[in-house]
Amino acid sequence: MEKVSIIVPIYNIEAYLRRCVDSLLTQDYDNIEIVLVDDCSTDNSAEIAREYANKYAEKCKFIQREKNGGLSAARNTGIDNSTGEWITFVDSDDWVTENYVTVMMVEASRHNMDIVRNTCGYRYYDNGKIYEESDSKGIETESSHKEKVALLRFSAMRALWKRELFTKYNIRFPEDIWRCEDICTMIPLYTMTDKIAVVHVPTYYYFQRATSLSNQNHKHVDLGFYPKTVSRMFELSKKGFEEELEFHAISEMMYGMITIMIRSGRSNKEIKKHVGWFDKKFPHWRTNKYIPTLEKGKEIFVFTAGKKRCLLLRIMVWAWSMKMKMAKK
Repeated sequence: MEKVSIIVPIYNIEAYLRRCVDSLLTQDYDNIEIVLVDDCSTDNSAEIAREYANKYAEKCKFIQREKNGGLSAARNTGIDNSTGEWITFVDSDDWVTENYVTVMMVEASRHNMDIVRNTCGYRYYDNGKIYEESDSKGIETESSHKEKVALLRFSAMRALWKRELFTKYNIRFPEDIWRCEDICTMIPLYTMTDKIAVVHVPTYYYFQRATSLSNQNHKHVDLGFYPKTVSRMFELSKKGFEEELEFHAISEMMYGMITIMIRSGRSNKEIKKHVGWFDKKFPHWRTNKYIPTLEKGKEIFVFTAGKKRCLLLRIMVWAWSMKMKMAKK
C-alpha cells in the first residue's frame, strides 16, 4: 500500500483547524501522513497543530516555518517535508469525508495513473447551508489529454498527485504570486502526463467564509498577479497545448480579472484597456473552441467583455453578488 501525504498549510485558522485534522485522522486508507505546516500563525494554530503531532505521532507531522511566506510557501514546505509516493492538499478550514483518499487511490491503482482529479465536492457556507457541486464539464477518464488540460479544475485540492511529478519537472507553487497560484502549478502538471483519472464522488467540504481571501473585495488590490500567473503557466507547460492554455487565460483574465476589477472600483477605461491588451496578447481568443463549455452566465460575460460593454458587465456582477447574498441567508 503506497503512502499518501496530506499537506495542510496553516495560518491563523484556530477556529477550524481541529475539524480539518480530525477528518483526516478518520481516513479509511491507512498508509497516510498528515503534514501540518504552520506559516507563522499569530493565534493558537501552531499550538493546536503541534498537539496533534504529539498525540498522533504515527500519522501527523508538524513543520514550523521560520518566516511567513504565504500559501504557496507553506505548500512547498509541505512537499519538501513529505515522504509519500502520492500528495494531496487540504486547506485548513476545509474538511473531507472518511473515504477522501481511498476514492482517489483506488482509481489511481486501477488504471496506473499519475493524477486523479475528483470533480465533486460540497460548498459549505458559514450559515450552515450546504450545496453539492461538480466541475466535471463532461470530462471522464477516457476523455482526451487535451480536453483534460483545458477543462479540469486547476485547484490543488480535491486531487491526488504522484510525488515524482513535482520532482521530475521541478514544479513548485509560485511564492511571488498571492492569488490564482494553482493555475501555474497544476495546469503545467496536467500537460506533463496523459495518465489522468477522473472520479465523481463528493468527498471534499469547501468551507465558504465571508472573511476568506476569495470573498474579499480589496479596493486597492494589485491585479498584476493575473498576467504573471498566465505567463508562467505558458512557460512551465509542455508544448502542444496552446489553445487549452489560452482557454484558461480567457477564463481567468476575461472573467475572473474583470469581475475583480469591477468589484474593486476600477474604471471603464481601465477595463477597456485590459481587454485591448488581451486582444493583442491573444488575437484569436474569441474563436477558442472551449469557450462554449463555460457556464452560460460566464460565457455571456466573456462575450460581453470582448465587446467592451462595461455597463452590462457591471450589471451582471451586481446580479451575481445579489444571488450570492441570497444563497447565504
